[in-house]
Amino acid sequence: MGDWLNLYRIKKLYSLIRKGIDNPELFKDSKYWLELFKTALTIREVKEMLKGYKAYIVAALTAALAVFHSLGYIDEQTYQALLALLAAGGLSAVAAKINRIQDRLK
Repeated sequence: MGDWLNLYRIKKLYSLIRKGIDNPELFKDSKYWLELFKTALTIREVKEMLKGYKAYIVAALTAALAVFHSLGYIDEQTYQALLALLAAGGLSAVAAKINRIQDRLK
């Protein structure tokens, strides 16, 4: 059952990406981005990929967000909301890494 659910989530992620490519106006919608990220984070392979690299990925996403905002693809309100979410994610990733390092030192 888990493999089928994971496959469904991959298909849903692909269809969301295709929907965004076919309709670039969706890139300005924060609900679209929220659904895209929530779907991506539920996929087993994505979870495995994120282990140990969360802070770097958040930094790359923040840079990409700044580029999209400067090019005018993302409005100011959406930019601020996504930036706050990325900041929270970055802080939690760093805190988790510090806890793992402290656990290893014990």
